[in-house]
Amino acid sequence: MSGNFKNIKAGIKTAIDTLSGTGEKIAVVYDYDRSTFSGFPAVIISPSENSSDYANTEADKVVFVFKVRAFYPITKESEHEDAEKALEDVVDELLDLFSDRRVVPACDWVEPAPSAWYYEERGEAVYRVAEITVRCRKYVDRKVC
Repeated sequence: MSGNFKNIKAGIKTAIDTLSGTGEKIAVVYDYDRSTFSGFPAVIISPSENSSDYANTEADKVVFVFKVRAFYPITKESEHEDAEKALEDVVDELLDLFSDRRVVPACDWVEPAPSAWYYEERGEAVYRVAEITVRCRKYVDRKVC
């Protein structure tokens, strides 16, 4: 089965990479967790959970869930507004990207919801974080005996 955590995460990264780089709303994308970043806003893609549902009336499926988190540093009080605006732009871009249900080739259906906003301490820094839960459904053909 080509739909697994490794292949799907690579597909999510490839899709988000199209939105990143110089002059873009996302500076850098990582497919692993880290505590330092080479630019901002930075995005981290992490596997979160999975579930399956076989022999039901809908279809046999496996669901792979990922957290896509965007980070922006806050070093002084005056940067809160900059962080909010930057992450609003990132979240809007990501929601637009994942509104194409087939943007990740290893998935049959992509669903970008729900999302959460919070602050996080990493190392010596405080970050504003916007997190989107990306659910990737993969329909499978299971042989029933």
